[in-house]
Amino acid sequence: MISPQDRRLRTRELVSLILLTLGIKFSDMTATIIYKKVSTAAWMVPFIAGIVMIIPFLCVLALVKHYKDRNFIDITYQVTGKYVGFIIGMTMFLIAFSSTVVNTRSYVDIINTMYFQDTSTVQLYIVLVGSTFFLANRGLLAIGRTAWITIPYIKGTMFLGLFFMWNKLFFGHLFPFFGNGFKAIITEGVLYSSITGDLIFFSVLFPFYQSYKSFKKASFLAFGLVIFEISIFLMFFVGIFDFPQVEFIAYPFHELIRMITFGRFITNVEALFFAFWTVASIVRFAVYLYISTATFSYTLKVKEFEPLLLPFAALTVILGLIPENPVTNVLVLRENYILSSTSVIIFIIPLTVYIVAKLRGVFKQNG
Repeated sequence: MISPQDRRLRTRELVSLILLTLGIKFSDMTATIIYKKVSTAAWMVPFIAGIVMIIPFLCVLALVKHYKDRNFIDITYQVTGKYVGFIIGMTMFLIAFSSTVVNTRSYVDIINTMYFQDTSTVQLYIVLVGSTFFLANRGLLAIGRTAWITIPYIKGTMFLGLFFMWNKLFFGHLFPFFGNGFKAIITEGVLYSSITGDLIFFSVLFPFYQSYKSFKKASFLAFGLVIFEISIFLMFFVGIFDFPQVEFIAYPFHELIRMITFGRFITNVEALFFAFWTVASIVRFAVYLYISTATFSYTLKVKEFEPLLLPFAALTVILGLIPENPVTNVLVLRENYILSSTSVIIFIIPLTVYIVAKLRGVFKQNG
């Protein structure tokens, strides 16, 4: 007989989920977008983004600690009322789901461009989202356990790639150290703070975690590791490709692993790295799909949201096929909307809910 507590995510599984959800963003065009703004100092941006996003996350922690087993959407309804709560819930849903659509299309473009040029975008999209749905439909506990089992191999393989490219690294490429200036670093760190903003959305699934202590411990541990990891890879890309060359490489991580060889005779080993990167991507988007569906359901007061996973997976494919090319998808949608515009919203929502709760004396209630 499995106890209800055993059905909840433990610290190690939550750490694994956060590491995979936030920690592979260096493998898409996020790196290229940041390089355009701050050049050689791009590796500093994640630290600024992390500092900015810690503020709303501390507000979230205070709220979920007080309300115990309530998710963040229910808390907003409790604090702000049904009308404002509905607006906040739908806003968070639109952010989460649009991120799912744009990012899945971005990863399909990576696979299509770098690995399977002769396969149609539609076929690749169906396979990726279909795999994502299959994992998400097993439940959050299954996603968490999959992340926990696979993360040593995924992270180990990715850092193994850096190890084999170490002899090609030239630290002189990191200068000028502050790139386009410290002001630009601060500005872009604040503007693109949403690269670490996924952490806020994990509060929507708070009742699925073992305890508040577990959620807090896992979040801070994984958050620190993610920031360090993204910074290392951004620094490494500049050290290998130099600037401004790296600015014109769409997918620097995948270009890097294609350069790896094991001696004279063993080449084309990128298939090994691609396999583990694909698993990490499926886990990441399973989390995205699960959070998007849960946010929508909690906002509309739907008790069982798992049946909605399939319709939202299908809708993801339909909407994701609308952009005609990667430039439209990434440079227009992702850079101007997902990364920059949502940063302000993700920052303001938890802060606003916390301030309203404070003004209403919520934290004075029940001790």
